[in-house]
Amino acid sequence: MSAPVRTRDNGSALAVGTCFTLIGVSMTAALSRMPSIREQVGATSAQLSLALVCVGIGSVIIMPFTGTLVERFSSAVVIRIFGTLCLLAWTAAAWATSVAVLAICLFFVGMGMGVTDVSMNVQGHTVEKRQRRVLMPTLHAVFSFGSVAGALAGAGFARLDLSLKVQFPIIGALAIIALFWCADFFASDKVDRPVSAAEKSDEAAPKRGITRIEIMLGLIMLATALGEGAANDWLALLLVDTRGVPESFGALALAGFNLAMGVGRLVGGRLIVRLGRVPVLRASGTLACFGILLLCLVDSPVTALIGAGCWGIGLAVVFPSSISAAGEIPGRGARAIA
Repeated sequence: MSAPVRTRDNGSALAVGTCFTLIGVSMTAALSRMPSIREQVGATSAQLSLALVCVGIGSVIIMPFTGTLVERFSSAVVIRIFGTLCLLAWTAAAWATSVAVLAICLFFVGMGMGVTDVSMNVQGHTVEKRQRRVLMPTLHAVFSFGSVAGALAGAGFARLDLSLKVQFPIIGALAIIALFWCADFFASDKVDRPVSAAEKSDEAAPKRGITRIEIMLGLIMLATALGEGAANDWLALLLVDTRGVPESFGALALAGFNLAMGVGRLVGGRLIVRLGRVPVLRASGTLACFGILLLCLVDSPVTALIGAGCWGIGLAVVFPSSISAAGEIPGRGARAIA
């Protein structure tokens, strides 16, 4: 793999894109083995739900402060620290022997994932702005393709009947090494290039409190994250428990969901340019609802795959579009994204 091209002012789209890919791989490789995790800790579905909620709790507690952390220490430093925390916590989950221990591990996964997610998106928006390119949909697309690779890796480990104690440390160690390497090519998060008078005015504006636009974007992203999180956390388990398919098929269905999301993100940016954001997002939401209903109401492995695909395509462009919009709010920048 060739090294990312270092650009002192503009950053490296390849470096930040690789970070998106790494997080996608490591996260979905772990989530695709959720049936094995449940069996290892002896959890019921209700108990597993409570443990998974800890991911969200960990993220929600710390994410509002991520903008301040990035502004003070840089996204490169923050992503190294919290990316490592996330990956070490996932590795520790392979040794969890009870629901309580699993919940603690997932709480730290959530903390690390939340800060890493914001830091990646701040850096992605920085590179997008500096290079004057539309990059955010592509960055989220490579995250989805990384998720496909992770789900396939999980399916492979499950097919070979290799334990979590083998899979999680291997993927975690490789991801940490690559994450540290890529962060070395990040751009400064401060504006260090000539800017237009309008940009100077925006950046000089006082950092106000949360705006109405941020609240609306937050609600949109909440709905999207709910849909995406439900698929990543429960799709494999749903198919294993209610359709009687093997764990490897559940992991493949999760891979299909993320593959569809990745393709949708690559194509969706162009559709938004051509048709406009509002009609594309309305159509996307309708397609996602159709996919969820098809998957849940029709008992067939084939329709499950089709439903997962529609679900992924429908959610594809909403999150990255909202990130870009948040980053453009005058005087807010990284804080708005956080």
